[in-house]
Amino acid sequence: MQNKGTDYIRRLLKDKTRLKRWRKMILCLSCVVVFCTVYALILPAITLERKTVCGQEEHSHTEECYSSDGQLTCGKTEHTHTESCYADDKTLEDQSGEDSQQTPEQNQTEGQEQNQGQSQEQNQNQSQDQSQSQNQVQTSDDGNVAQNGENGDTAGTTADETAGNDEESIVAGSTPAPAAEGEDGTGSATTTTEGFDLSADASKVESVSMSYQEKDGTWKKIEESGNEEIPGDANIKLEVEYKDIQIQKLIQNHNCTLTYDLPDLLRNEKTDGKIMDGNKQVGTLTVQGKKIVVQFDQSYLASLEKTTIKGNFFITGEVNLSKLQEDGTTTVTTAGKTFHLNFGEDPVAQYGKVDVKKECANKVISKEDGDYIQYTITVTAGEDGCPDVSVVDTVVNGADYVSNYAGIVKTKSKLENKNEVSEPNPYEEIDADKTVEHGEVYVGKPTTDTENPIPTENTTSDDELGSMVWKIGGMKAGEVRKLTYYVKLKDGLNMKDIASIDNKANVYSKKYHKGYGGASFKPQIDYDMNKKTSDQGVVRNEDGTYTIEYQLIFTLKKDSSNYPLKNFVFWDYLNHSDNATDTKILPYISYKSDSFKLERKDDGSGSYQNVENYKIKWSTDKSTEYVETYFADANCFSLSGTETNPFTVNPGDSYRLTYSVTVQPEALAVMQANSVQVKNRWIVAASNAYNARFAPGFEAVRLNKTIDGYTWNEKVVGKETETNRTINLTGSDSRYDLTKGKVEKDSSTESVFSVPVGSYPYTVKVNETKNDWDATEVSMTDTLTPADKVQYVGYAKVEACKYNENSTNSDKYEVKETKWVKIDGLKTFTLKPSDLGWNDESYAYRFTYYVTPVNKESFGQATANNRFELKGEVGRGGNKFNISEIYSQTSVNISGNYSMNIRKEAWHYEKAKADATKWKNGKLYWVIEVDGTAILKDTAFKDEIVSNTTTSSLINSYLHSDSLVGIYIGKLEDGKTITDYKTLEELQASEKLKTVTDKFTSPQFGNSAGFTGEDVFSEFTITAKEKITLGENKLYFVVQTEPQTLPTKYRDSFTYRNQVSTSDDGTNWIPQSTADKTLCGGADILKELGQTFTYDGEKVTSEKDGKDDGHSEKIIQNALTGSGQYASWVFKLNYAGELSGTYRVLETIPDGMELAYIRIKWVGPDQKKQGFVESKKIADLDEGWKEKQTTAGTDDAVDGNKTTTYYVKGNQALIALGDFYPGKATDSYSVDVQVVCKVVDPKVLLGGEKKKFTNYVTLQTQDGQDIRSAFSSATIETKNLEKTVKNTEPNKDEKVHFTIKANELGQTLPTKDGTTLKLIDKLSSTLILDTSTIRVVNSKNTSENVTFTASLGADNTLEIQIPCDQPVTITYTATVNAPPGQAVSFSNNAYWENYAPASGSGVEVDGYSYSAGGTISGGENIKLKIIKKDQNDLSRNLSGAQFKMVKCKRTDISGSAEGKITELAGPPTWTGTTDENGEISFGKGDVTDTAMKYNTIYKVIETKAPDGYVEDNTPYYIMVPKEASDGKYPSDVEACINDPQIKTQYQEVYKLTVMNHKGEITVEKQFKNPSGYESSPVSGTYWFGLYDNADGTNMNGTTQPLQEISITYYPEDKTIKTNKFVNLDTKKTYYVFELDDKNQPIKDSSTVATVNGMEYFTSYTTIKADGSKTTESNSATNGDTVTVTNQSRVNKLPSTGSCGVLIYRLAGAILILFAVVLMLMKYKETKTRN
Repeated sequence: MQNKGTDYIRRLLKDKTRLKRWRKMILCLSCVVVFCTVYALILPAITLERKTVCGQEEHSHTEECYSSDGQLTCGKTEHTHTESCYADDKTLEDQSGEDSQQTPEQNQTEGQEQNQGQSQEQNQNQSQDQSQSQNQVQTSDDGNVAQNGENGDTAGTTADETAGNDEESIVAGSTPAPAAEGEDGTGSATTTTEGFDLSADASKVESVSMSYQEKDGTWKKIEESGNEEIPGDANIKLEVEYKDIQIQKLIQNHNCTLTYDLPDLLRNEKTDGKIMDGNKQVGTLTVQGKKIVVQFDQSYLASLEKTTIKGNFFITGEVNLSKLQEDGTTTVTTAGKTFHLNFGEDPVAQYGKVDVKKECANKVISKEDGDYIQYTITVTAGEDGCPDVSVVDTVVNGADYVSNYAGIVKTKSKLENKNEVSEPNPYEEIDADKTVEHGEVYVGKPTTDTENPIPTENTTSDDELGSMVWKIGGMKAGEVRKLTYYVKLKDGLNMKDIASIDNKANVYSKKYHKGYGGASFKPQIDYDMNKKTSDQGVVRNEDGTYTIEYQLIFTLKKDSSNYPLKNFVFWDYLNHSDNATDTKILPYISYKSDSFKLERKDDGSGSYQNVENYKIKWSTDKSTEYVETYFADANCFSLSGTETNPFTVNPGDSYRLTYSVTVQPEALAVMQANSVQVKNRWIVAASNAYNARFAPGFEAVRLNKTIDGYTWNEKVVGKETETNRTINLTGSDSRYDLTKGKVEKDSSTESVFSVPVGSYPYTVKVNETKNDWDATEVSMTDTLTPADKVQYVGYAKVEACKYNENSTNSDKYEVKETKWVKIDGLKTFTLKPSDLGWNDESYAYRFTYYVTPVNKESFGQATANNRFELKGEVGRGGNKFNISEIYSQTSVNISGNYSMNIRKEAWHYEKAKADATKWKNGKLYWVIEVDGTAILKDTAFKDEIVSNTTTSSLINSYLHSDSLVGIYIGKLEDGKTITDYKTLEELQASEKLKTVTDKFTSPQFGNSAGFTGEDVFSEFTITAKEKITLGENKLYFVVQTEPQTLPTKYRDSFTYRNQVSTSDDGTNWIPQSTADKTLCGGADILKELGQTFTYDGEKVTSEKDGKDDGHSEKIIQNALTGSGQYASWVFKLNYAGELSGTYRVLETIPDGMELAYIRIKWVGPDQKKQGFVESKKIADLDEGWKEKQTTAGTDDAVDGNKTTTYYVKGNQALIALGDFYPGKATDSYSVDVQVVCKVVDPKVLLGGEKKKFTNYVTLQTQDGQDIRSAFSSATIETKNLEKTVKNTEPNKDEKVHFTIKANELGQTLPTKDGTTLKLIDKLSSTLILDTSTIRVVNSKNTSENVTFTASLGADNTLEIQIPCDQPVTITYTATVNAPPGQAVSFSNNAYWENYAPASGSGVEVDGYSYSAGGTISGGENIKLKIIKKDQNDLSRNLSGAQFKMVKCKRTDISGSAEGKITELAGPPTWTGTTDENGEISFGKGDVTDTAMKYNTIYKVIETKAPDGYVEDNTPYYIMVPKEASDGKYPSDVEACINDPQIKTQYQEVYKLTVMNHKGEITVEKQFKNPSGYESSPVSGTYWFGLYDNADGTNMNGTTQPLQEISITYYPEDKTIKTNKFVNLDTKKTYYVFELDDKNQPIKDSSTVATVNGMEYFTSYTTIKADGSKTTESNSATNGDTVTVTNQSRVNKLPSTGSCGVLIYRLAGAILILFAVVLMLMKYKETKTRN
């Protein structure tokens, strides 16, 4: 058994060995077969490899091809050889010339080819294009050739043309394409420019479909059967999918063009115009005539490595209804496919277009029988014509105002031409085609029946308006019909009540509604109307009456009125309630009935014509019946046309009515007035226009005229006489005496009387009524008050006067008699003219007399009043009127010998105390100064606040119950006043005055101003209890008031006013003096912002945010320190005008700014008169102060240039200014000094931070003692980045173009190394950056390229290093990673390195999509193009990188968008190395490069990095999705699209850019608290340096870091941040140090270092690339991470302030001791037991 087993095993092993041997043999044979087969297949390609026929050299433009200004200079054309560039066998034969060197075998072969009629081209096509259909191969094998007439093909067509050249095949029904040269046996090869006709070759059409658009915009597919009814007005879409289009034939023979014939059914075709490959436009789609033309980009076709293409396109259009059969059906055959379409019954009637337009003439046509409105309806048939057209016209609004359709009745009537009818009958206008019959019209009852929408005849009642029906009948395409008709308006309408009459014309074809046209008539009138008097105005007649001539004009405006006014009436009232003349004078006013004149001016007439036929009616008031007979008491009238000839005012007409009224002088007497007003109201009315406001008419005007010229009683007082006067008395017979109580003859013989100095002359005019009235019996009384202070002097002169209208004197009253009446010493007198011998005369009287003060020693000032009264009746012609109510009065201030002068002054303001409960706003001190002879007993003084209710510019102040500080008497030093003392205390300390408050009553407070609050008053009064003799002394009242509000702003200037009045009797007050006190917010010094501005080196641009109001010329450009953002402040000294001498000002420049210059900007005008304020040199300043000067003009050009000297030290500036004059006037003795500072704060310039810069200024004495400070702030936010995007509207495509404008001013932005800045530009994942499009130019000179370095991170972050001192414009293009029609969002944000993204500028576009009219693809395959770039220098492409690609599959993970991706085992596998351009392609589809597929996941990984670079071992999962035939992605593809691990693109060639970097060392910044525990980051920027050596030096002996990087933490940051040193030697060891505030490396971790102003212990830890950690080491190589930790330092541990810790320590020690004892005892016990 054992031997058998052994033998069996031996045989088994032998058989196994034999089996292995056979397997090896079969494998070798298989390899030989595979090699021979592959070689045979590729042999033709190898033969063609080096022979091209394109005649062009392969060339790609490089940097050497361009000049410095970007112009192409190489003279070559970019070209890459494609399949069309290589010769086929036939071409090679043609090129050989078929010479005698051919062998017999070759000739025989050629002859066989000709006999068989087959070209070798097809065989080559078969070998080169394995994707040809089997049908084509069979056709070739059959060798069938179409003969003349067979299958409708053209004679002479070869099998080659039929089978091999499919794009030139001819199908039945198509027009054959002309044979290309070279196909007739001549052997010459040329191309044709005609496009390849897809519609002629159904084999190239994958599918044809038609759809129609529903009302909601969605598209519904049309079935071929025709079972579904399609709306005839729907848009139709024709969509074609094509396939197997040979690329080379398309290029060589058809000019890269496809065409497709459009069906006749469609018209007005439209297309989206683009052909897309994924999201790349590769061609255009247009409609030319009845063809669709697809034009491909030749460069795109030539770049395809496929032999055929496929794709689709679509167009939309409207249905040509004229091509349909009567039943609405039709058949469309296209590309061999037939559609049976059904558009329903009566398609033209249903869907044919008919346009209707309705117009309304905007004028009422007025006829004798009524008013009419004209309408016009225009109907135009569309492109298809329209059958059985009807128009139904209905008045839809305002039908109640319409009587009927003029000339249209209930039965049909044939319409006629315009010249065959008369207005207002309807007529029809037809096109020039005279064969068309006129339509018919009738009126029918409107109906709601949709099946029979046209009203029928004889359906309306006699009083029913109905609808007008216009039966047109059938209309041809484009035919136009026009109907003009009229509607009659009802009589008696008030047109102003009609908002509008709306008319709607609905048009129908058969029963189908086709649209409507509407028109509205809106009645409107516009007019001018006015009433005036004649040029003479009011005329006084010889009999004393007055005549007023009125002229009324009414014009109805032509252009703005569209209907006439019917039954027009003028109404005129003297007593209308809206403007009535006083009823007392109406009896003395009357119309002159014979003065009426009416004129009319018709439209177009140049002058007015008399109107004779009218009637006037009269009434006493508007509510009483009017009569045609005139009566004198009439107060109103109406004027109208007659019953048979009423007035009609047409637009453009004008009426003018002239008439007069007479006014009796009794009107003035009854009113006891010097003048009276005659009021008049004029109303116009019409039967078709009404407005209740102006009842009974529609409009009204007023006119008031004044009758004047009377002076019943007028008193005038003259100036006080300055000398004694002597008055001569003329005529002894004319003198009377009243001193004895009655009028008597004066027996005195004196001929003169004397008037003492200080007297007042009075003149009284009485009864100056133009000789109308007799006042001889009127009692005339004159009275003086107060009687103890004034009396008459001598005689009163009384003159009797007559009015002379013709007098040339200004005073037309001439003196007829003069009489003298003695009134000397009297206080009052009374007399009648008859007492002086004047009887029955209508004289005017003039009294002249003198009044003189008496008892002058008893008063200082008083008011003397004088009143002249009339009592009795005046008469005229037997009429008498009482004028006892008439008087005149005057008053005058008189002075006695008693002297008391009062002056009010503002003293000073005392600030409130910090803890004040009263006088919280401080105290204003006022002084009332009294000098003179004495203050009499009972003299009252009133101190009063002048409130802002009296003068709005004032600010109120309040009196309190303790406002009277005191009353003082005495004599101050010569030339001094109280206000020369600074305070009350200083005054009292002088002991020059004594208190006399007890000689006055207690103050009595009042609040007439109505102030609110407790203990608040507006005035107080105080009275002298005895006579106070003054002599050389003066008396002072000191009063304090509290300001209601205080100035809070620097330029606030609040004025408070206080006045004093006196009274002798406590009732009549005489104002004496007023004083103002002004408080300023910045009395001594104030600070204001002038403006913030930018300067670009050429121009200042103001922000208009300060007192300069944007005046950029106030900036001295040549004093600025370069381009940048600035703030200009101004400090003002001596605003209140109280400073005197020289002062210093200390400026503190805000942090983040540097001083540019200081200059004197403006000096107050009054200060200039005292001397110009100048800067002065300062001696003996501390070390460090540097003198600077600015020479420039002030804001006042007349000042010329001034040199301002100032001193600078650090962030401070010092200037001395003088000499100031204390003029105590607001802003007149001040000086403005301009301080300009430049922003240098990087947080503002780079971080976009909005920062408030506060500029402080301190006023100092000449020796440097601080007096007062002021400050002003400027908020500055500057954007040195602006990002924009183009191509988002309106013609969008897959490319979007970004522009970044950086440092537009060209200022030197702050940077660590002083030369460059890094710009970070974060692109969203939906954008694919085209790195070749990045360009940086100078913004001011776009032809000047700027040196830059760009890098792109794995997270799609672009970093660009640019100069820090140039304005640059960065542009680049990105592709939206989405197919046409898919909406995506993308964003893009640019910001400066070390600053937050929010500080920059970004763009964000939501829902972006672009459209395409068609798509194209080279079959079912895609390709991958890998571009290898230097991550930190995108301009450098890297060769020598090796890649591997494999196929993968994805498995869903529940609840996650990310799936599980695994590699598929086995072939195919793609490998390759990037070429000299840094590129490699996969997916060509040959033996060594297997084709790639849509909707397939591929994994790409780098297997070897270029020399000197770090390998990128990141796996890239890629896919090119493709929609299924239903336009949707398969579900597994949709999942891949949504999986963030998989990067999708939508073009046939997937472009994958893979970055490599050189050596990198990462720096990580961490923090610890003093206890050694990790803590949150401390905000700030931290800098790190890279060195060669451990001691912080380099190989070359320098101590400057090889590189510097920074990490910035913001207050909101909570996570650890990192940064990298880049472009390092991958094999070298470096050392990383943190840099302290002095930019020195921190080498000793045990020593405290200062970083960002804080003290830290700094330690280093290095984590190696393999994950191992080296403690306390800052040495690193490529891939390592150095963690730099700052531990806060605490100088001294804080005391807890408790003994509790000691207790715990003692307890712990006891426990430990107890444990030791136990252990010893246990040990001893164990030892004993053992």
